[in-house]
Amino acid sequence: MAEVIEAGSLQDELFGPSPLSDEFGNVAGPFLRFQSGCGPGEEAWLGSVLILTSNGTTDPAAAPQPTLTLTDDNAGSASGTQELTPSKLDDCLGWVFWRFEIELQLAPWQRPVQYSVTAGDTTTKTYSFWLPAVGQPMHWGYTSCNGFSGSIPQDAPERQDATYLWRDMLRLHSAFPLHCLVGGGDQLYNDAVFKEPTLHAWGNLEEHEVKVAADWTNEMLDQSTRFYLENYVRSFVMEDVCDAYAQIPQVMVWDDHDLWDGYGSYDKPIQECKVFQGLFSVARRFYLLFQQHTTDKFNKVKQEFLTNDGTEFHFLKYLGPQVAVLGVDMRSQRTKARIMPPSTFALLKRTVDEMPPGTQHLVVLSGIPLIFPTVPSAESVLGCISTLSRNVRAFRGMARATGILDRFDQPELLDDLIDGWVAEVHAEERLEFIHLLQHFATAKNVRVSILSGDAHVAGVGRLYSKPKFKNIADDPLFMPQIVSSAIMNAPPPTGAVKMLMQTNWATNVDSKTRQKLVRAFYPHHPRTDKLLAARNWCDISLCAPPFAPPMVPEDPEFGGLRFVLRVENAHKGRAGHAEETYVVLAPRHPQAAKVGLATGFGKSVDSHVMLSLPSQHRKVSDAPRQNGKAAHK
Repeated sequence: MAEVIEAGSLQDELFGPSPLSDEFGNVAGPFLRFQSGCGPGEEAWLGSVLILTSNGTTDPAAAPQPTLTLTDDNAGSASGTQELTPSKLDDCLGWVFWRFEIELQLAPWQRPVQYSVTAGDTTTKTYSFWLPAVGQPMHWGYTSCNGFSGSIPQDAPERQDATYLWRDMLRLHSAFPLHCLVGGGDQLYNDAVFKEPTLHAWGNLEEHEVKVAADWTNEMLDQSTRFYLENYVRSFVMEDVCDAYAQIPQVMVWDDHDLWDGYGSYDKPIQECKVFQGLFSVARRFYLLFQQHTTDKFNKVKQEFLTNDGTEFHFLKYLGPQVAVLGVDMRSQRTKARIMPPSTFALLKRTVDEMPPGTQHLVVLSGIPLIFPTVPSAESVLGCISTLSRNVRAFRGMARATGILDRFDQPELLDDLIDGWVAEVHAEERLEFIHLLQHFATAKNVRVSILSGDAHVAGVGRLYSKPKFKNIADDPLFMPQIVSSAIMNAPPPTGAVKMLMQTNWATNVDSKTRQKLVRAFYPHHPRTDKLLAARNWCDISLCAPPFAPPMVPEDPEFGGLRFVLRVENAHKGRAGHAEETYVVLAPRHPQAAKVGLATGFGKSVDSHVMLSLPSQHRKVSDAPRQNGKAAHK
């Protein structure tokens, strides 16, 4: 008997079923998620499987209740096979959301686990996912921007083979299994919700005051609910994407396009208007269902985030005892003035301060890059346009007609400029965030790395001490930032990237810290050596024997976290996999090298070992390697 956690709304009765069953049958999924476990001293793996069922009607009771058959040679039963029943999360427009709980014990070896789901007369194919061994650092991936902006032409080459890099990932997974896949934001693009008739009409209202005061209507609720449900299903069951989501346990944070373009970076009146807030509730509902496998009511029982009052969705997960990932929700509480409220900073500090000892790397997920070029004066100019549009009706009409203003009466580019950490409006908060990351590094003796997406380019940046250490591996404040975006969306024009790079140089953050983008792609791409306009994703593993090439503790890579940017180069012809790879190493914290923190199966290196890089390795992030060797043409 399934546990009923939360029922759907009255929308099914009012508006009829979704036509998705005509496209995909009566089952969507399965979607696999990693929840917890695998940390210091932990020998369990906890996750969930989400599946949607329908019978093509509006009656949720008529939708078949699924069962999950799980086969694990280490399960403890004679056959190694379990039959699992789900909890009902929600129902919407004839579709029912079911969640299966999976809890497995880790073994001294990594191993595959098989499962399939049966709903009515439909049984999915059998999928396998891999569990790490006890103490094993996970091999994992990072993606962002899995969809297309509305401005990308239908004949763009990226649209002709949208999932090229997903196939690259699946090929790698078949040879070197991924234990987890982190979605860093924009897991899909929901911007087209404003093409729905009622929202389109609202966006075209002439009077700004009327637009702000407009009510959130039942028709808006119906149309937006249909849109988000159908767009999520179509995006998640896309060929190759669905195979990855069923075989590699997911961990996800959201960014603006998971809601809609620029959410949180609009003027206060429009951001807080009834239509925006009503639409946010719909987007939030489906984010929780599809990306977190939960609802507000379900999470009151499960308590799966750092704060469980429904306001924010931060998390700390361990991808093996050595590596922790801090997922920071930079959308739920965002305003034009602040990315996160002060209370969030206190929460994140408290969470990391309470981490048990032994972790060597802390990877912080920042949906938007912390280190990135700026466009001087552009914010001020566009800010003046925004003020004029609010106060001068004639100017507003002209600006709309010429495309300067968007449907929300804000300059078309302003939300993009002020949405990032490097925007002038966020300068003080950005410094506060950098200081928080530095506190993590010094208080816990961990190497902090930053993973970002959003920008549709690949890039490597770094924060480092002033004065600069001769060997950056000895710098406790050295923090590499890897920007990996997009796995599907088209990159910006190379000319635009070149222009953006002209505004970037090494600068001071404060009296003790400097920042810069590094020439990660030189000499292979000499004109775009800091930001590369090409689709990409990131493959991540710890240099920890026996899970990495043989090495001794004195090796400069020992205990380092290896980020491999896997890049498409369509101009050279398709190779059937990522045509270029660039390796960036985040060395372990210098204190970890001194005290010999645990690596691998709880083994430790000698306490007297010091990390000393030979000259060719001194600039770790400055000299990424392509295809395992120094990058070259």
